[in-house]
Amino acid sequence: MYTTMPRRVALALTAVTLTFAAAACGSDDDESSDTTAGTTATTAAGATQAPASTEKTTATTLGGSGAGEEVDAFCQAELEAEAAAQSEDPSAAGPAFEALVAAAPEEIKATVEEVIANAESGPGEPAFDEPYGEMIAFMQDNCGFTELEVEAADYSFKGLPPEVEAGPAIITFTNVGEEVHEIAMARINDGVTETVAELLELPEEEALSKITPVGGGFGLPGATTYAVVDLGEPGDYVATCFIPEGLTPDVMAQMEEMESEGAGEPEGTSPEETDDTSPAGTEGAEGTTPEGSGPMAELGPPHALLGMVQEFTVT
Repeated sequence: MYTTMPRRVALALTAVTLTFAAAACGSDDDESSDTTAGTTATTAAGATQAPASTEKTTATTLGGSGAGEEVDAFCQAELEAEAAAQSEDPSAAGPAFEALVAAAPEEIKATVEEVIANAESGPGEPAFDEPYGEMIAFMQDNCGFTELEVEAADYSFKGLPPEVEAGPAIITFTNVGEEVHEIAMARINDGVTETVAELLELPEEEALSKITPVGGGFGLPGATTYAVVDLGEPGDYVATCFIPEGLTPDVMAQMEEMESEGAGEPEGTSPEETDDTSPAGTEGAEGTTPEGSGPMAELGPPHALLGMVQEFTVT
């Protein structure tokens, strides 16, 4: 479900440099920044934390009450840029980012340009963290999106309410666990009769035919990151984490080191060689990881199979 396990790991390793799915890390009283994997601790300047309640639904329409057309257009463009950044089509991001800059109000345009110019640096680098945090704060103040505050532990989500009002949402995602986590949201298609547990047991292609991914976020241990998702269509949804058990910043660093040295993944772990007829989400489970001496061989099943799944309804 969502995608194959080896590919989920690959996406996890590249998420910090290729998408808008994350922003500030660390705490307000830790201003240091370590650019090695797993030790980022820079808080984005101007990033507004969600309130103590887990949901803010004062407005869910684009632009919010009384906002002008320019802000409406920017909020919509940013929503589309987030979706493009997380899509499987690399060519979608460029045009979406250009449209985002074009739609940005003058007061935030330079900040948006900084975000895009430094996207390759990714979270943990002030050049990216600070403008991204400022952009998210502007959206929280002006877009009227629902705000959700979600914590990821080992292995559960906390703070995601059972019912969310339909519309775009900004997720403040805090990883309080010891392992890397993501929040991958999907709408369960109308007419699907299987339970989420049954969907997780289906072959990937069949499972994907029964859900519609809507986006999500990624966070290293101790990090607070952000994601913007479109929950505009009412229905039944599920939030899951497909990061494999045992994926820590240290393991990620080892995998990145292997990649930089040209070693790559252990033989048989590339997405192209994965058997998509295996049950969804089980490709990384113990006993199914292809033989190899690399870090991938030490990883366990996806967190979703360890209970990191939460259903919710969009009304």
